Amino acid sequence: MIQERARKLLYVDDTEEQRYAMRRILEGAGFTVIEAASGAEAFRQLAAHDNLLACILDVRLPDMSGYDVCRRMKADPVTTGIPVLQISASFADPILRASGLSAGADAYVAQPVHPSELLALVNSLIRAHQFERTLRFQAEVSASLAASLDHRQTVRTIETIFCPRLCDHCTVYLRPQTLGHSSGAHRAVITPPDAATILLAQAEKVAETAVPRLVDPSTLIVPLHVGRKHLGALLFTIDGTRRFYTQESIAPAEDIASRAALALQNSTLYTAQQNAQAALVQSEKLAAAGRLSAAIAHEINNPLEALTNLMFLIETSEETPPTIKAYAAEGLSELSRLTHIARQSLGFYRELTGPTLFDLNESIDDTLRIYLKRFTAKRIRIERDFAPEVTVTAVKGEIRQVVSNLLVNAYDAAPEDGTLRVSTGTLPTGEVWFRVQNIGSGIPADVLPHIFEPFFSTKDGTGTGLGLWVSESIVRKHGGTIEAINPAPGDANPMTTFEVTLPHDSQAIE
Repeated sequence: MIQERARKLLYVDDTEEQRYAMRRILEGAGFTVIEAASGAEAFRQLAAHDNLLACILDVRLPDMSGYDVCRRMKADPVTTGIPVLQISASFADPILRASGLSAGADAYVAQPVHPSELLALVNSLIRAHQFERTLRFQAEVSASLAASLDHRQTVRTIETIFCPRLCDHCTVYLRPQTLGHSSGAHRAVITPPDAATILLAQAEKVAETAVPRLVDPSTLIVPLHVGRKHLGALLFTIDGTRRFYTQESIAPAEDIASRAALALQNSTLYTAQQNAQAALVQSEKLAAAGRLSAAIAHEINNPLEALTNLMFLIETSEETPPTIKAYAAEGLSELSRLTHIARQSLGFYRELTGPTLFDLNESIDDTLRIYLKRFTAKRIRIERDFAPEVTVTAVKGEIRQVVSNLLVNAYDAAPEDGTLRVSTGTLPTGEVWFRVQNIGSGIPADVLPHIFEPFFSTKDGTGTGLGLWVSESIVRKHGGTIEAINPAPGDANPMTTFEVTLPHDSQAIE
């Protein structure tokens, strides 16, 4: 697949005149000839030079036979893959030829031999050897890619398995559709930073058209696709000083890319299945919690109503002392709050049915009340900045779930005596948005890309790692977006922001 700028051959012969004549023939055909006059010198040259394309080996040497040199080469894992052409003017007998082949030689030719025949034989051996190496490498690639069903691990395998055999640097570009969300394509870039931006722009084009492109002798881009499904592109880059790509490099690169694409698709499907199972488990947990909350709320409504009536009678009775009346009024206030929470719990379960038009401000405010005591205990100040008349058509219970998850995250991240700011608004396009912000320095740069991944948590075993992933799934299902925004450097009042944007009347709800 990659062409070597220096096409090196090792020629072993103890006759200086013969080495000179052979060197002229081989150099005229574009080869670089490494010479050795004995078996010992041959092994020194083998140790000193890598990427030898072939070895032309005379049978008769002063210190050992060419047969022995060949046997040792084939027994050494480092040199076993170098094709050996044994050549001799003295040993032309068929039995001796058979001995040479039995010693591991790939071919045997008797001198004198015409230069054209010699070059044809050498090139044939090189092609056969390269084809064998390609088949072996393809088998290794297939085995390595099949060993992992995890999507990220598969990408990492692709990044590393092709280096340095096919390239010096590797880039995997995946289209947003491949990942199943609109937050931008995954870019697993291990190319030099300055070149990465240019290469990725070209990779997007190759990924879209599925047409490979030889950018220059050091850069090759091939599509990642399975059938008509375009997944992305695979980039190969080399330094260009020792090796280079040609048009002949495209076909084997496409073959390798097709194997990588199939592995990526399989890992994507497997990961999607795992995520779906996790979502199902989480959904069942939420449904069970909702049913339990609804049952509890239903059971305590009657005694709550009775207590409320009794407290009302105590407060309004003329015989009640003023101090007791004050206590009764405070008790009524707490009972009213408890009744409201019970109704909200019952309503939350009922709201998981289908999309309805509702007041987003009111829904957020109701959810805030549920967590008010927790924020108060941590002395967190709550600021509301609601635009008037912000309504949205959505599954109310699911949007409340998103708000609830963001509030819990903000509570966990906010310091004591901190600030929580919740705001809403509308866009000129008709979309609505809400933000949950808390005082803090932001999300670490190495954590930020992973926060919407399932099972990713920084809460040291106390979190499931599903809250933000479920929230992102709900928002995406409604045709909206969710984004985490860190405060700007040097901000006098740094706040970490989660912003959710929703269409006013979503048509994407499944």
